[in-house]
Amino acid sequence: MIIGYRRFILAAIVFIASTPLAVGRVLVEAHRGYSAVAPENTIASVVAAQGIADLTEFDVRPTSDGVLVVMHDGTVNRTTNGTGSVSSLTLAQTKTLDAGSWFSPAYVGEQVPTMNELMTSAISVGLKPLVERKAGDAQAYHNEFVTMGLATTDFSVISFDWNFLSDMDALDTNYNLGALGSGTLTQTTISQIQAQGVDFLDWNHSTIDQSVVDLVHANGMELHAWTVDSQARMQQLIDFGIDGITTNQPASLHQLVINTPEWADLNGDGMLTNEDWFQYNSGRGVDLKGMSLAEAHAWGDMDDDFDNDIADFVRFKNLYIQGRGLNALENLLSIPEPASIHSVLCGLLAVFSYLTCAKRHFGI
Repeated sequence: MIIGYRRFILAAIVFIASTPLAVGRVLVEAHRGYSAVAPENTIASVVAAQGIADLTEFDVRPTSDGVLVVMHDGTVNRTTNGTGSVSSLTLAQTKTLDAGSWFSPAYVGEQVPTMNELMTSAISVGLKPLVERKAGDAQAYHNEFVTMGLATTDFSVISFDWNFLSDMDALDTNYNLGALGSGTLTQTTISQIQAQGVDFLDWNHSTIDQSVVDLVHANGMELHAWTVDSQARMQQLIDFGIDGITTNQPASLHQLVINTPEWADLNGDGMLTNEDWFQYNSGRGVDLKGMSLAEAHAWGDMDDDFDNDIADFVRFKNLYIQGRGLNALENLLSIPEPASIHSVLCGLLAVFSYLTCAKRHFGI
């Protein structure tokens, strides 16, 4: 009988000490905010992406008086009721423009935001800013980031101008910098980009396949893809192991992501282990109402309904099986139903105590 218990305890210990599955959830990156449902590059589009995306991408260029504002095009013609180049307008002039009515009457009066305003709004709703530099020198961006008092981990900067990224790196090596590009990715190109102090690649998805993802990862870098609206292509990139996807349809990508094993990595450590199960279980009974979706997810809300209930348990259990296999799940006491977890843990403690006493008194 004692031998049986010993085997049981040993199996549990071996499992707990076993090598975890390395995972990395695909990041949902809203292109110019949730630009499919709200006017691009506005605070409204950022708010619309709340709870759906992880990051919001937006484009920045300076006004004639040197203020960094959010605008994709070199002119304001397409996305406002005004005309002229951004570089020829003062901040005061850009603030008189209507940046919403072109999209829908519901957004009449939406203003062109400054970079500062949009970053502040994004962070306030739980989104990490992904700043795409369209124009302006590195010093201007650096000065604004310093003025805002943000940690360099609070945002990322991307650009097609790799020399600009090199200048940013020279100003502060802690910036998280991404090189935008397209076409064939070779080792030569990757090495050239790394020499600029760049941290990750953000590439046109059309040339990305499994070999490209593997090559970039072999160089110790992340690979993100732009701009993908097809769910079939999103799923293909997820299967390749892409690190992030920029999309005009973040809700569609989010629905795919929550059905991947990585969604069960609740503590966000990039590993799928029994610690994630303990994290899930700690959320039972916690009032998740009023939290952001990201916060609720960390407490075990697997289906975005601000609750940790049996439906969330089933989803977690299934994703855990997908990620680590049925045997791993069975070793974790088949992940018992939440109501019985305490009795199982108490049972384990009792067995361990019994074995300790038996060894001390009987030399077993």
